[in-house]
Amino acid sequence: MKCPRCGSALNSVEYDGVQIEVCTGCQGEWLHAGELQKIVEHHEEVFTPAEIASLDAVNKEIFTAEKCDHDELNCPHCESVPMEHFNYGDTSGIILHKCPECGGIWTDKDQLKKLEMLVDGWKECLNPDVKKYGSILEKVEAKEQQELDKAVSISRFSFVNAVLRRFCE
Repeated sequence: MKCPRCGSALNSVEYDGVQIEVCTGCQGEWLHAGELQKIVEHHEEVFTPAEIASLDAVNKEIFTAEKCDHDELNCPHCESVPMEHFNYGDTSGIILHKCPECGGIWTDKDQLKKLEMLVDGWKECLNPDVKKYGSILEKVEAKEQQELDKAVSISRFSFVNAVLRRFCE
């Protein structure tokens, strides 16, 4: 495969137990469908709080770059299929490219490491956030379920509603 950014060859390397393709020229990384999730969930390197905090400045810089990041990259696997760029986690500011055909993801140099640091930060904040906001989230979820139940309620007879819900799931 060839790099969608600079056209150099992609070499297969192991990264946190996953085989990914790395560009010999620009050092970008190609991950086949599902590999990014495996890496961010199970990576071996743990980043310090200072490294995670350093992402704030980087994210602000990248977030502003999203508005002007309209480069068209073709999928190195599917070749002529243009990839779509997206903001990882919707608000991270880390812009990645994903192939709509094969689901592979292109990361520019050092973006994969930044993603791991970002996820570490999210994981670090998860338990305190669950303690602080867990009861509120449970109430919101219960209310959403009630609204869904009302929307699915076609009959006033609970038995019929239960049967209809069963078919809708």
